[in-house]
Amino acid sequence: MKGVTMLASVWRFVIVSVGMSGLRLDGSHRMARTALFVGVLAVYYLAGPLAVTPSVACWYAGAVWILYYGGLSLVLGGPGRRLLIDRFGEARALTIYEIGLGVLFCNQGFAQAVIIYAFGDSFPSAVPLWASFLAGGALMAVGLTCKTWAACTTGLDTYYCHDMFRGSATPGDLVISGPYRYLRNPMYSVGNLHAYGWALWSRSLEGLACAALFQLGIYAFYHLYERPFIRRVYSVAAAH
Repeated sequence: MKGVTMLASVWRFVIVSVGMSGLRLDGSHRMARTALFVGVLAVYYLAGPLAVTPSVACWYAGAVWILYYGGLSLVLGGPGRRLLIDRFGEARALTIYEIGLGVLFCNQGFAQAVIIYAFGDSFPSAVPLWASFLAGGALMAVGLTCKTWAACTTGLDTYYCHDMFRGSATPGDLVISGPYRYLRNPMYSVGNLHAYGWALWSRSLEGLACAALFQLGIYAFYHLYERPFIRRVYSVAAAH
């Protein structure tokens, strides 16, 4: 029985880890999601590095930033979700939204990758290799651990903002366990340290700037849209 429980825990960890990168294997349309995700990865890995220049990298990272945070704001904070639901129905609209968000999750990681690849080693020579490797490795370990812990605690539906898309939540949905006992936003704060760690490991000043830009974007989204939603919905839910 313990072996079965352990296998279930490992499988859940795999599902959450893969889901964080943009591919959900625990819902419907798994084959279509996987085919799309693999296709995106193939294009990036086979064709992407051949065309990356500093100019292309900056334009690509900027486009991903706008599509990611602008798209989230339009869909979850604006009329986008209602238009999708009216056109496709809630179930299909949620699937379309989720697949699109998954593609953006994937692109977010590649945006930093192409910035680092295009600009190369830009750290001052005075910074020793061992220091950047040690600091980068430590930040990547801490950030990924915290973000995965938080995602495993909340579940992927929360990671993909299902409650905001539906515009409602139940009292039991508000998570205060795991890392949320210590941090208000473990995914957005400590969970983002892995991006800075990757830039440090790669000795890329531009990578650090890219990590900061994307963290600024998610905090702006949180303060403008997510926090007001949480306060409004969960206070109403608690009252009932």
